[in-house]
Amino acid sequence: MKRISLFLLLSFSIITAFAQKTELSQTVRGIVIDKDSKQPLIGATVIVINDTKTFGSATDEQGKFRILNVPVGRKSMKISYVGYEDRMINDIIINSAKEVVLNIELAEKVVSAKELIITAKSNKAAPNNELILVSGRSFTIDQATRYAGALQDPSRMAANFAGVAGGGNDQRNDIVIRGNSPLGLLWRLEGADIPNPNHFSNQGANGGPVSILNNNTLANSDFLTGAFPAEYGNANAGVFDLKIRNGNNEKHEFIGQIGFNGLELLAEGPIKNGQSSYLASYRYSTLSFFDAIGFKFGDSGIPFYQDATFKVSMPNTKTGNWSVWGIGGTSSTKLLDSDKNAEDRKKEAQPQDIDFASKMGVLGITNIAQINKHSFIKTVLTGSGESNRIRVDTLSPTNNKFYLFNSNSSFGKLAVHSYYNTKLNARNTVKIGFIASQQFGSSNDSVFVNDFNAYRSQIDFNETTYLGQAYANWNYRINTQLTFNAGIHYNHYFLNNTSGIDPRAGLRYNFGKSSVISFGYGHHSQVQPMITYFEKTLNDTFNRVYSSTNKNLEMTKAHHFVLGYEMMLGNEVRFKTEAYYQDLYNVPVTQNPSTISVLNYGAQFGAPNFDSLVNNGKGYNYGIEFTIEKYFSKGYYYLGTLSLYESKYKASDNKWRNTAFNGNFVLNVLAGKEWKIGKNNILSASGKITYAGGKRYVPIDEAASLANGYEVQIEDRSYENRLKDFFRADIRIGYKTNSKRVTQEYGLDIQNISNRKNIFTQQFNPQTGKVEDLYQIGLFPVPFYRIYF
Repeated sequence: MKRISLFLLLSFSIITAFAQKTELSQTVRGIVIDKDSKQPLIGATVIVINDTKTFGSATDEQGKFRILNVPVGRKSMKISYVGYEDRMINDIIINSAKEVVLNIELAEKVVSAKELIITAKSNKAAPNNELILVSGRSFTIDQATRYAGALQDPSRMAANFAGVAGGGNDQRNDIVIRGNSPLGLLWRLEGADIPNPNHFSNQGANGGPVSILNNNTLANSDFLTGAFPAEYGNANAGVFDLKIRNGNNEKHEFIGQIGFNGLELLAEGPIKNGQSSYLASYRYSTLSFFDAIGFKFGDSGIPFYQDATFKVSMPNTKTGNWSVWGIGGTSSTKLLDSDKNAEDRKKEAQPQDIDFASKMGVLGITNIAQINKHSFIKTVLTGSGESNRIRVDTLSPTNNKFYLFNSNSSFGKLAVHSYYNTKLNARNTVKIGFIASQQFGSSNDSVFVNDFNAYRSQIDFNETTYLGQAYANWNYRINTQLTFNAGIHYNHYFLNNTSGIDPRAGLRYNFGKSSVISFGYGHHSQVQPMITYFEKTLNDTFNRVYSSTNKNLEMTKAHHFVLGYEMMLGNEVRFKTEAYYQDLYNVPVTQNPSTISVLNYGAQFGAPNFDSLVNNGKGYNYGIEFTIEKYFSKGYYYLGTLSLYESKYKASDNKWRNTAFNGNFVLNVLAGKEWKIGKNNILSASGKITYAGGKRYVPIDEAASLANGYEVQIEDRSYENRLKDFFRADIRIGYKTNSKRVTQEYGLDIQNISNRKNIFTQQFNPQTGKVEDLYQIGLFPVPFYRIYF
């Protein structure tokens, strides 16, 4: 009956769509400013390119433009201004129920009287931040929706880009960049460094099953994979530089949505005088919602989560442009083997009950104060925090519970990020800034140790410390073809007075109308997760005497070298290749000989807990990446990426080994097509194939495990081999209807459409005495519905 109702609903929508004869339209408006000085550009020409005709406008004395009656559909836009480089913007989606409001930045031309002007073909994936000359690209929020398998998650979308692999777990969205641990990724939102923005996250992790980031609230952003500019610090793998869009400051608009990320309601609109605006969204776990109204999905394991995002924008005040913004979420679940019957419990290697909960939140205030026509100061004040708790009870054959483990932790930060940006002339721009943060954290745990027949605490602290960062960057556009930038970043961690000095440099040369060569170097320093510094070493078993042996750990450091080439094949197809080498040193490893290194952690649900660490470890990553991408035009797009890489480390046993993230290769191929149905509606389809090297693992000694009754690993063969190669095919089908005041979208994502059994890991099952494979998610359909009104 439910299937019939859904079919009738879809059929009615399609019939309604065909019945619409009149082509619907919408307003496109926004502002055009100088990329470096943020000053409005008066008289810039803005043209929307349609299939049959163009629509245009010019900016007024405030740099604003308005174009009326633009037909619905996917459009491109060209922006021109005398003395500035033209800019093309693709993938502008016009819906009948929502205005399009754009903030557009143009770069001034660098031309002398004797120079020959060569107009290069536009790279529509160029980063928003002009300081990024290598290993970076921008992405549109639409890509996170239309890419098959992305599920409106920026992290899952980024897994399609060159140099990126997942963490080896379909249930999580960890980002592995060029063989580095996910812990090396910096999350930045609205100019502030933020905690891990994922539900069900844990200390010592940087991903999770469900993103707290709401795709409907984000603006176009940047993703970096190495040798990043000096303004980014305390990271040695990559950067997600994200922005929250402003709400509509002239018209109240709403979005309702249900899908993988939850049941959502979003509202935006003006506050007063057509200047200030608000944007607010709230999401609630879809499965929790259905469970609450009586639809049951099993006896345990229902994931509960909810999150919210907001932004209040107050431009053009006497003290500059202000905004107040925030994101936050809570999540919890109970995985109860005790609710299973006896036969099902016997199938579990270690029957247990797990009670887990996490929270994350950020609140920020941003001010941009114009000093003069060439300079401004941007300041971001933030308060952020994250916490989680977990309790594990093991179960006896008679289903009696035994308390095994308990952990509670919370970490917070008060921070200010302020920088001064001045445009000396068309060639030279300087940015100088600092980031100061007060960090506070507390954590305690209790675990039963069989050898002692007693409980032991591995962590117990409540501490406050500070991290100071300062940076300077000079961008020199030597001529229209050659750009050079150089900078330096400094970190100082007051907990143990360790520091890092990080020089950065980049060079980009455009030759001809379609080719670019680029080079980048960066030295990167990163402090360890705060919890690592306070791991305790048990010195006296009888008297329970502990010492903190990790407190003097220095920062992990890395040299990044990148050489790239890219070429435009026509106006819409881009080819790019990059080769890189990364040298990691000062890596924490154990004092006594072992295979343990922090380079192998960051993609687990639990935090690693190792004491007696020293900075004697090393590592290196090298590889080559290829990208072929057709931007969305003429109704279709495609993206193909191939990453070939090696990732090695040396721990205290003084042997070079594969890291846990050395999959050796990742191949992604995705494509999509849209068909216009009638005048106002769109049918879309996309597909994706991922083929990657299998996950590295530590083999299990089955005989020793059987003799001891618990899993025994062969440590000296750590990460020697891979599991079977990973293969997954995803598809997505969507349909959009536009009516006069309402736009509706229906979608169906089907992950792993071939139902391939990809191995996740191996474990020893004492019930059977065998080593067993655990598999990733099989065929997984995810319906989606969104309404604009």
